[in-house]
Amino acid sequence: MSQTTEAEVVKPAAPVAVEVPGGVEPDASKRSAQAQALAVETSFKRYGINRWGSAFIRASNEGHLVFAAPNSPAVDLYALSQELARRGIRTPYVVRFPTMIENQMGTLKDGFAKAIADNSYQGKHIGVYPLKVNQRRSVVDTVVKAREKFNYGLEAGSKPELLLAMAQPPLKGSLLVCNGYKDREFMRMAFHAAELGHHVIIVLESTREVRRYLDVYQEQDWTAKPEVGMRAKLYSRGSGRWQSSGGESSKFGLTTNELLAVVRELTNAGMVEQLSLLHFHIGSQITQIKRIKTAVREGARIYAELQQLAPQLRYLDLGGGIGVDYDGSRTSYPSSANYSLEEYASQVVFEVIEACREVGARQPTLLTESGRVVVANHAVTIADLREVQGELMPVPEPSEEEHRLVHELRSTLESLNIKNVEEYFHDAIDYRDECLQLFSRGYLSLQDRASAEGLFGRIRNKVKQIVESMPHPPEEIVDFLGKAHQKYLVNFSIFQSIPDAWSIDQVFPAAPLSRHGEKPTINAQIVDITCDSDGCVETFAHPDENMPYLPLHERRTADEKYYLGFFMTGAYQDSLANVHNLFARCHEVILRNPDDDMVLPGSERVELGENLTFEIKMGLTCEDVLSAMDFDVERMIRWLRDRHLAVETTLGESWLLGVLQSYPYLSR
Repeated sequence: MSQTTEAEVVKPAAPVAVEVPGGVEPDASKRSAQAQALAVETSFKRYGINRWGSAFIRASNEGHLVFAAPNSPAVDLYALSQELARRGIRTPYVVRFPTMIENQMGTLKDGFAKAIADNSYQGKHIGVYPLKVNQRRSVVDTVVKAREKFNYGLEAGSKPELLLAMAQPPLKGSLLVCNGYKDREFMRMAFHAAELGHHVIIVLESTREVRRYLDVYQEQDWTAKPEVGMRAKLYSRGSGRWQSSGGESSKFGLTTNELLAVVRELTNAGMVEQLSLLHFHIGSQITQIKRIKTAVREGARIYAELQQLAPQLRYLDLGGGIGVDYDGSRTSYPSSANYSLEEYASQVVFEVIEACREVGARQPTLLTESGRVVVANHAVTIADLREVQGELMPVPEPSEEEHRLVHELRSTLESLNIKNVEEYFHDAIDYRDECLQLFSRGYLSLQDRASAEGLFGRIRNKVKQIVESMPHPPEEIVDFLGKAHQKYLVNFSIFQSIPDAWSIDQVFPAAPLSRHGEKPTINAQIVDITCDSDGCVETFAHPDENMPYLPLHERRTADEKYYLGFFMTGAYQDSLANVHNLFARCHEVILRNPDDDMVLPGSERVELGENLTFEIKMGLTCEDVLSAMDFDVERMIRWLRDRHLAVETTLGESWLLGVLQSYPYLSR
């Protein structure tokens, strides 16, 4: 696969450079290029790519999607998929672009730097990456590598995450924040991390945790001790899908009385100077900036008042929640956010200044624990589309024995035109429904039912063509056609690759990787290869209105590769993925700089073109996933071999044992 150069990558509205073949007039070639550019622009609007993907998606001359990550060579995603297939690497896989993560970290840091300078703010800003958002090594290593440049810390909410954070090199001026519920062992780990050189802050989630902290503090002569913070339970709530995780009924946080009780207990123990941070969190994916402003004002007021009781209080941790604009609408819709990172930083700094000014408190160092907005857009999940379900089968020729209603449907199909479309289509619906009723009562044959279904499908397609040519199509027909979606089988598991689409109806942007110069031929919903009726994607991100279907193309031949990309899958999907039907972890394809080392155990370095270097980590095999479910694979192999001793099979024992080493997803 040759590298896609900047000269070959075009924005959809830009003119496309096309080489003029011999014997073709330049003007004709120019008109062809302009037509292609217009077709691609229309396609980008159709899928909303011009909005949700404007920062990183371009189009190639061939109408392929090209991922243009900052400070990295542009990658033609379709050409990459074709080359991987040639090398025997099948879909599904996740393609990662690490510089997207670095870019988001820098954008957030720059936004706060500008807000601090513009408002003459006296404090600083420290970004903290919450490991729960994505613990994959390729992601964590990218964050850790960029920590010094952007003064980033880490947040851990469990013992494994804390071990992971402790193993990273301590960074001066950065923090290691410990959230979540903590037992004494967790507390001891935090003290141990402090002794290893990390600046640790334990965020107390309950009044019992302060007693555990004091007990562990006293039980050893620690050479270094972590500071403590408190998580406040605000009355302010976020907005969007996760708004219930904030407010007075939220899972986490101390009430005002509990905050004061913790301060008293620390004071009585002579350790109030260890209290350095106030934390709050009003939910993930906050869609409205006004909700953030309200929460920051409330949290900052609590901070300012507490500072009088705890003189060392100097950090205000705003938690996470910065929204990702999945659909490109920049609205308060659940799949979007009506503000930018710069606007977020500006509003936060202003509200904190006002709250501190009112009571004469010192302005704190601001912490943000936003992980979704940092890592969401670095990953693309790619799968190949296999077959359209519900394709029209040939309808038998008319016969004297066929039912009258079938004959009426044939006549309707032949006579349908723009002048009678409304009347005839309603007649066709009545004929179809009556056929189904007669079949249920035993008065219509199975063959006639099949003919009726096939004829009605053709009538519907013809009506769709007619309606598309009408300046003012009948609204009732448009609504009916909008509900008639076909199913496109895609070689992936929704439960493994985009589990949030199944569990909480999260909407992800999606688009085919090729044929953006061609008009789609079908409107389809996506079904995965699991044996579960929930394995279906029925809503797709779009800036105007999320779509109940995705416009797609039928494959021109049975061997044609047609790939679909789900974008912005880098946050939480890896962590929440499950192995439903034993479809397990997918391949990872990571764009690297040519000088980078390969960091994942068992990965392979692959050079594709002059400057395209990828690290490829193969997904789990059938054997791997069976082992993960506690099966003794060696014993299974012995059992299978024993069964082959008495039976001669067509494909043989070696073939079956080869399947054990294969990828669980569809091959061909």
